[in-house]
Amino acid sequence: MAYLVDLLLSIPDVVWSGVVAAVLTSVLTLSAVLISNRSNTNRLRIQLEHDAAEKAKERTATLRREVYLRAVEELTKANSYLASLPQADLQKTNAAEGLQGFFVAAAKLQLVAEPKTALLVNQLVSAYAELLLRLLARIMPLQKARTDISISDDLYNQAQGQVTRVLAEMAKFTEAAHVDNHVFGALQRAFESYQGQAQKYATDRGVAWDEFNRLNIEFCRQLLTDLRVVGELLIPVQVEIRRDLDLTSDLAAFREQMQNQWNRMADQLETLLRVLENG
Repeated sequence: MAYLVDLLLSIPDVVWSGVVAAVLTSVLTLSAVLISNRSNTNRLRIQLEHDAAEKAKERTATLRREVYLRAVEELTKANSYLASLPQADLQKTNAAEGLQGFFVAAAKLQLVAEPKTALLVNQLVSAYAELLLRLLARIMPLQKARTDISISDDLYNQAQGQVTRVLAEMAKFTEAAHVDNHVFGALQRAFESYQGQAQKYATDRGVAWDEFNRLNIEFCRQLLTDLRVVGELLIPVQVEIRRDLDLTSDLAAFREQMQNQWNRMADQLETLLRVLENG
């Protein structure tokens, strides 16, 4: 042991300096490698996290585009359906079915939309549901008029069928050179009776049509007012949808444009309704 210590003490300082320098160099090199590896690892982790976030953002944007565009499409269909309600036969169809597509699309939209957009869409859905209930009450007189038209039309066709039948019997009677005045008189009275019935039912049908047309015009006028109110709720929804999709939007300009469109539509509809009323 003493020999080993003497041996170490006999090593010149220059040698020890070289050994220390070599060890220090190795340590520094290893430290640099470790630092570089750690830096690369952190950079790779950050890059992977960024890529994952971008992919998730892209998937969300793609999903939103599909859902939002579908909702807009269903909204257009919903407005058209509401305008067609006076022509619907509620005995054969469910009035709420026409808005089911919009309600389903809106529910999907609320799942993928930003919280503010989802809240505005929920308000819009409630407004359309309330509007549908009001319109159902408003079309009841229209449905009665449709029923009166259908009944009068059926009775008219039946009476007209009897008129045609009696005329055929009278033609046969005449062509056969019969001279029985009692038979011919009975046919004549039957013809006049059925013809009178046909005229009455035709008149009733015309009155029912006049009532239906009058109510339909009133319905269209009121519907435009209702849709204008709902349209005010639609404007912020569309603005937020564009914002969710990273599209530029100007709320003031968009509202002004929508207002101008409504005014033009109202003017054109009123012109058309006046033509129908005077026609």
